[in-house]
Amino acid sequence: MNYFELVEPEAVMPLALRLLETYGLRGEKRKFLLFQVMIFWEMLMIVIPKIFLGYRSQDLVIRGLSELLFQLHIMIRICIFAWHRFKFEGLVAIIRRVYKKICSSEGDSTMKADLLNFNVMINKQCKGYFLYIMGCVSLFTVAPLFQSLGKFITNRRGNATENVEYITMMEQEFYGLDIRGNFSHYLIYVALGSIAFFTSASFFAVTGVIMNCGVRYTMPMFRLIVVRLNKLHELPEQHIREELRETINLHVDALRCVKILEKIANVAMVIQIVDCVLIWISMILYMRNNLSVDAISLMVLFVVLTGETYAL
Repeated sequence: MNYFELVEPEAVMPLALRLLETYGLRGEKRKFLLFQVMIFWEMLMIVIPKIFLGYRSQDLVIRGLSELLFQLHIMIRICIFAWHRFKFEGLVAIIRRVYKKICSSEGDSTMKADLLNFNVMINKQCKGYFLYIMGCVSLFTVAPLFQSLGKFITNRRGNATENVEYITMMEQEFYGLDIRGNFSHYLIYVALGSIAFFTSASFFAVTGVIMNCGVRYTMPMFRLIVVRLNKLHELPEQHIREELRETINLHVDALRCVKILEKIANVAMVIQIVDCVLIWISMILYMRNNLSVDAISLMVLFVVLTGETYAL
């Protein structure tokens, strides 16, 4: 678990930057190729089958399109960040400069202690959020596999002649394979598709961690401005001008961070709100016509997306 540990107490959003490097959104240009391959794999395994390969019935179209909307939302959000990733590096540079000054020998000891405690708290929150999302997708992937495996074993032991329908992770067809009736085809689908599902969940978690870190690390800059203004009258007259100049520069940096966050998040937030409404409508329509266990996956999508929208 060293990957998630806060190695340098004074580091700025270390886990977020580590995740960006892992998924090809930071570092050398050739690393970005990894991100492009992962996006292509998601398109190949999830998006294209859902759009072009059809559905088994009209009722399942609603469920399939809702899952497609959720998937496209994740891909659009991570692609928007990929487009603005260099601007995010600018935000990180600004925050590093400010925090480095606070943690220097000349900085206020109280502010430094608060910053270090803040860093530990944010790292724990981001770690918990990322592991929670990955745990959910693990359950989402493994549960249908074990259910289908149980059906396969039961059917083989009982020498049953009736057709067994295996449970897929999403409502989709898969390039002509009989993924619901042929267990070998089903295993191929799980082996290839689970990579795309875990990648999608990772992108969802990474963008959540990024936005959380961006907002949370910018907020203390405004608090620092208030603290410095409140202490301005305690300084000798010859130091007031210099302190005021630094405070103004700090305020400019804080506003620049806010502007960068707006550029990264505004379009993604609009898409997320629209997507949330569409999934809500789809869930009502699907449950109205087909209230069954299949509706649970749709409800999970809605709960996750609604919670994320509310949090942001």
